[in-house]
Amino acid sequence: MTQEFEHLFTHFKVGELTIPNRIFSSAHLPRLNSDFGPPSEKAVRYYQAKAKGGIGLIITGGHYPVWPTTLALPTAYQSDDIIPALKAMADAVHQYDTKIFCQLGHPGNLASSRVLRGGSILSASNIARKEPFGPLKPEIPRAMDLDDIKRTMEIFGQAARRVKESGYDGVEVDAMYGKLTASFLSPAFNNRTDQYGGSLENRMRFLMELIDSIRENVGPHFIVGVRFTADEFIDNGTTLDDAKEIAKRLEAAGKVNYLFPCAGATGAPHVPPSYYPLAPFVYLAAGIKEVVTLPVFCVGRINDPVLAERILADHQADMIGMTRATICDPEMPTKAREGRLDEVRRCIGCLEGCVGKVGALPISCAINPEIGREGEMVITPAVSPKKVMVVGGGAAGLETARVAALRGHKVSLYEKEEVLARELSIAAKSTGREDFEEVTRYYTYQMKLLGVDVYLGVTVTPEFVLKENPDAVVVATGALPCIPEIPGADGPNVVEMRQVLQEEVEVGQNVVIADCQYHIFGLDIADFLAERGKKVELLTAIDLAGNMLDHYTIETIYTRVLSHGVIMTPFTGCKAIKGNSVITGNVLTSAEREIEGVDTVVFCTDGVANDSLYRSLTGKVKELYQVGQCVTPRKLLDSVYDGALVGRRL
Repeated sequence: MTQEFEHLFTHFKVGELTIPNRIFSSAHLPRLNSDFGPPSEKAVRYYQAKAKGGIGLIITGGHYPVWPTTLALPTAYQSDDIIPALKAMADAVHQYDTKIFCQLGHPGNLASSRVLRGGSILSASNIARKEPFGPLKPEIPRAMDLDDIKRTMEIFGQAARRVKESGYDGVEVDAMYGKLTASFLSPAFNNRTDQYGGSLENRMRFLMELIDSIRENVGPHFIVGVRFTADEFIDNGTTLDDAKEIAKRLEAAGKVNYLFPCAGATGAPHVPPSYYPLAPFVYLAAGIKEVVTLPVFCVGRINDPVLAERILADHQADMIGMTRATICDPEMPTKAREGRLDEVRRCIGCLEGCVGKVGALPISCAINPEIGREGEMVITPAVSPKKVMVVGGGAAGLETARVAALRGHKVSLYEKEEVLARELSIAAKSTGREDFEEVTRYYTYQMKLLGVDVYLGVTVTPEFVLKENPDAVVVATGALPCIPEIPGADGPNVVEMRQVLQEEVEVGQNVVIADCQYHIFGLDIADFLAERGKKVELLTAIDLAGNMLDHYTIETIYTRVLSHGVIMTPFTGCKAIKGNSVITGNVLTSAEREIEGVDTVVFCTDGVANDSLYRSLTGKVKELYQVGQCVTPRKLLDSVYDGALVGRRL
């Protein structure tokens, strides 16, 4: 262990359990199980990779012992039949020194009756959640009656017993993020007039009885913790002062072993994207730590072990949640412990793979495609090492080179620019996207570490390739910026987004952005320009600019651009540019509108595939592959995945 980490890699006791270090992965949804079912083999491999990487504690979740609607269908956690599957998970993690807890919860008014095949959703009161960009639309729940509450207590207690019998080291009660137990605690979501509403003592009654039921079933020595909201950031919601009182009462009751405060009733504070600073909510843990002696956990955009060490050294928390950090790089704890910090692949907060659009797909990572595919994307030594030429130093080419070099191939990478991953460096110029520079840093170091010969400022021609005579060629030449062919688009006041971010052009005061990409570009440019005092209108042909984004990122960037006064006009495209006027057309009604006094028009597009080298080499080299945006323009996640696959095929 390096001298740099005096706290992070020390043993830590929670109750009677000794955890090998202070890094933990908080409960989240990898989306690798069936609904309300037992852990799948994929989920076991996913968590086992974290344990193998040296993490101290894993908290799995979310696990729902109770069906979230009035249909009251059984879940897997209501039968002892689940014990073998839970035991397989615990045994897989315990092959290493890692400890494992199981979070037990209930989505409350975050559920959807239609997704869950009928019935009505349940909550403390009949108050819908407040989440403008959530993956599911708000729905008015049915307030739980006393029979619902009694039944829930019994089922949670029995579920905790099954978890203990499966060999887990503890359970965590989910009382956060606007879900069922949190809705009882929150004045904003609890308007009950019975013994479960009104005063703080009454609002805590549901949580206290839940803990009692669990304790009765697991005994006094098994670890029980509570994850709860320390500030909901909504009108009439739970505040940090409220949370301090909740924490003191939980400690006084003497039935829990740790407290885990977190942020937000709904929305982005739950999983803060890159627009948030690092560790934005550690102050909540520090506030709770001021009033209790129980161990206090923290979480939220802590992507660097050095930062984690500082939080511990400052006595702000006792355990550091590095969930996305160990999604991006499950080996991060071991690398840090061994002093290999440059090798750590740090989370950039993009949420493209771990959260994704509506969370429908299994978990992944934009810069680590092995996540969610553990055991399926093994890197094996090449049977016959080859001379491999990679043309293009963007994300796809770099990942191809990395994997190919790990397999033992002799790899040369050629990039026409003077820097690697130039497109990512351009993206990093946007406010809140600075962490994209991490991708460039990581791959630049990997090329050096793995002995890849990197040639910058070299434009590769077909003749050059044939002269070098490689065994395999991978073309990763990316996409070319483009402006759609519409009348007036060749005018002097029409620019492309990359020119704006690099400040290669002078942008006037009144700006129209034509968003033809529907992801982050248009919103990024709007934010970039509005921050600089420009008056901006953003046109998008769909219902919502950035519609392809995850709901946490879109909430955050919308908050930014709206606070800057950006006007967003949906269902509208740019039909023509006439000097300082933009002619728009509604894509549904074809109605036209003229925007006058426009100084600059900015087009935001994915570009067009730069595949000319690939086409010219077809049939002329031994092995030829095409990866990334030169196949077709896509996102970082897709480009890196392309490179990962081809690197394994070589």
